[in-house]
Order: sequence, then C-alpha cells, then structure tokens
Amino acid sequence: MTDTPPKPVRLLSLDAFRGLVNVVMFLVNVGGTDPAFSLGTWAPEHARSWMPHMGWNTARMGNGLADYVFPWFLFIVGVAIPFSMASGRGRSQPAWMRIAQAFKRGVIIYLLGSLMWAATIAYMPRDPSARWSGPITSSIFLHWDILPLIGFGYFFAVVLQHTPRWVRLAFVVCILGFKLCTLKLFTPADAASWTDALAARTSLHHTLGAKLGLSGALGNWLTTLINQGLAFAAFVVLGALAGELLRDERRTPDRRAGLLAGIGTLLTLVAILWWLLGDFPFSKDYVTSTYILVCAGTAALLLAGCYWLVDIKKWSSLTPLRIYGVNALAAYVLAEFLWKTVFMQWQVALPPGFQSAVASARPQSAVAITAIKAWLQHLTTPALGSYLLVGSYILFYWLIMLALYRRQWFIKV
Repeated sequence: MTDTPPKPVRLLSLDAFRGLVNVVMFLVNVGGTDPAFSLGTWAPEHARSWMPHMGWNTARMGNGLADYVFPWFLFIVGVAIPFSMASGRGRSQPAWMRIAQAFKRGVIIYLLGSLMWAATIAYMPRDPSARWSGPITSSIFLHWDILPLIGFGYFFAVVLQHTPRWVRLAFVVCILGFKLCTLKLFTPADAASWTDALAARTSLHHTLGAKLGLSGALGNWLTTLINQGLAFAAFVVLGALAGELLRDERRTPDRRAGLLAGIGTLLTLVAILWWLLGDFPFSKDYVTSTYILVCAGTAALLLAGCYWLVDIKKWSSLTPLRIYGVNALAAYVLAEFLWKTVFMQWQVALPPGFQSAVASARPQSAVAITAIKAWLQHLTTPALGSYLLVGSYILFYWLIMLALYRRQWFIKV
C-alpha cells in the first residue's frame, strides 16, 4: 500500500488578505488625493491627506496608506512560497527545478511590467515637456517598477528559501544595515545633515553607482536593483519566514497566530521607536530600514488577524475579499492596463456646468476617470460623487473577478 500524499493546505486567510490589499490599492489609486477623503481641521495640516504616497515629505509624515500597499503584497508573495513548495509538484521537485521555475515565473512577471511601462510612455503627450513619452525602445526592459520588483523579489526569495533560516535572517539584517549606511551613516562632510545630503543627491544612496563604476542605462538599472530591488526583496523573505511559522505543525493554530501577531507588534514598535528616537523616518522613496520594519510588522499583524478569524475561528471566510485575492495579479494587470490606456488617455466630454465660457459647440473634455468623476459629482454632490467613483471602480473589477471565480478560473503566471 502506498502512502497517500497529504492534501495541499490552502490558507484562506492569505487569499482574504491579498484581496484586502487589492481593495486598498484601488481605493488609494482613485481616491488618494481627493479632498473628500481628507481628514478634518482637527488633524495637523501635513497629515490631513492620509491616503496618497507621502514621498520624502521632509520626513514630517513618513507613510500614507498607499505606501503600505506594495510591501504588503510583497509580504504576501513570500508567505505563499513555503506553502507552494510543500504541496503539489513543488513537494517532489529537486531544488534546482524549483529555482528554475521561479526564475521563469519571475521573468514573465518582469516582462509584464515592461509591457505596463510601454503602455505608460507610448503616447504623444500634448505637453512637449512631459517627462515620460514614446517612442518605445529597448530601454523599457531596463525599468524597475511594481511588477519587475515583484518578479525579482519572488525569484530571490525562492533561492534563499533553500538556505538555512539563519541565512535568510542575516540577509534581512544586512539589508537594514545597508540602508542605514547608504542613507545616514556615510553622509558627505560638506552636507549639514543626512537629510540635506539626500535632498542635494550627494548621499551614498545617490552616488553608489558612480563609486561602483556603474553608468549608463544598464548601470542605473543595476544601481536601482542594489538600492531598491534587494530592499524590497527583504519583504518577500520576511513573508516566507511568516509562512513557515504558519505551517509549523509543532504549534497549535492559536499559538501560530499569537506568535505572528507578537512578531508583527514588535517589528512595528521597533520601527516607530527607531524613527522617533533615532531620527530615521519611514520612506518608501528610499526604502528606509524603518519603512521595511513597519510595513512588514503591520503586514504580519493583518495576516495574523485574518488567520485567526478565517482559518482558526472560521467566523467568516471573507469570500468577497477572496474573490479578489485568488486572482490578485490578474486584477492588478487588467486595472493597470486599462488605467494607462483608457482611463488616463480617452477624452470624455464634461458635464454642462464644466463647459468653457468660450463660444464653442464642443464642450470641454477631460481624461475618462476625471470626466466620470465630474459627471457623478454633477448628478449628486462633490463628496458623494467622489465616494461613488471609488466604489464603482472597486465594484467594476470585483464583478470581473467574480465571473472568473464562479467559473473557477484562477489566472496564474
């Protein structure tokens, strides 16, 4: 009699968390800068717009909600790695085959990102000073963006997954130290402070390529890989470590959830204290060490909560979120492609109240997403129109994912 292979374990909470990240992504993409979502006058002025990317912002407020979306998704990518390796074909494959398949998948995701970049720049802008415009050249393959960073981070984490745990932890520690050195510790002598060096682009972060002899398009690509690619890969590695914890059969499910929540709390508190006491703010632009810790910590906390609710207590399967989560990459690629080629390119007539005062039979127009918002506000109120736009945008892609879900079509790379 042959042993029956163990039934593959699917973490429903991970699908739900992935779906939540998709919803938050659409929320901040469409409503991020809208005044309807801003905080009231009771909040500090620089913190009232809490959803969009904060950039460096002179370090006054390190993160907006949008700054958490990408690292949370990377963390999720990592959590799935131990589960995929321990089930299905991954369980019986040798290490080299797993790595080869991860490389193939990473390249495909990278090329999808190149396609998205081509959709971004391949148009003739009305403004001759527009920074990004066509024609398309081979340089589109030397651009780091969301999908290329996901592809690289996934491949890198799979490779490290075949090393001892201490090696993976050492990698994360080295990344935290590397970011500290390039951003703070090696400040040029002629700079008043490390933040001034960043603003003047004289910090080691900006001069690393020249010091390593890297120049040109390929040199910039490699420098960005070192400065950002490896740092973002740390999120995937941390996620994989969290996935191992959730697969540890030596502990009860409640114990796993508690440990994950405890680790997430610790990472978040260390990040906040490091910012406040060590003058090292959160920054997605520079992927600061504190940013890595706070995003990984909050991701662990959210996952622990979903795991306790869905997989342990089974109070809810969070199916509406899981409908997004099981086809998260498809939802992202479709939304990004339509955003770049339709919503931000097509010109649509504005409502009568927005028509130009200049005598003309043709009303004013705007890009599709702006025009849709204007019509919704024209038919309701400015605030309600903004809320309806965001809700409709989320619902539009959710209905597409629902059709795929009902047919059990799960699009994977």
